[in-house]
Amino acid sequence: MNEMRVCIESRLPTSEEIRSAWFTLPIDEEELEEQIGVPIDSEDYRITELELPFADEVGEDTTIEKLNDLYHIFESLPLDLQEDYGELMCYFTSLDELHQYRYDVIHYSWCKNMADVARHLLDNDPAFSAVEERLTRYFDYEAYGQYLDDNGNFIETDHGIYELP
Repeated sequence: MNEMRVCIESRLPTSEEIRSAWFTLPIDEEELEEQIGVPIDSEDYRITELELPFADEVGEDTTIEKLNDLYHIFESLPLDLQEDYGELMCYFTSLDELHQYRYDVIHYSWCKNMADVARHLLDNDPAFSAVEERLTRYFDYEAYGQYLDDNGNFIETDHGIYELP
């Protein structure tokens, strides 16, 4: 993942120029004051540019505390969820919601299609394992994968398939 950073601009002009600087998350209070001359708890700054995967969660008036909180929430997600964050956010309303369900999302990273998911689920199902191999070779994994897709909540990504709660 690329470095997460924001450009913050002071709303207080000093000697006819506006001070701004890029900051890597999490933002240090002392560094902010040193770079643009604004205390972290004031409202005399605004976020002007973003290089964040969760940019939709951040507005120009987002506080540094909230920005750092979002950073820590994102960093606490499992790496596969971080990697596919953009695609997953089509199904979740916020970073907080994804974080809340992070342990309920199942990632089938080795599966390229729903037939692979069906095969994996059945290979790990004791009832199906009890069926003789001479019969299981005739099982239609594609049809069962389609059934799972129609009746579940799955999304395909470049890094595998996710089952969402």
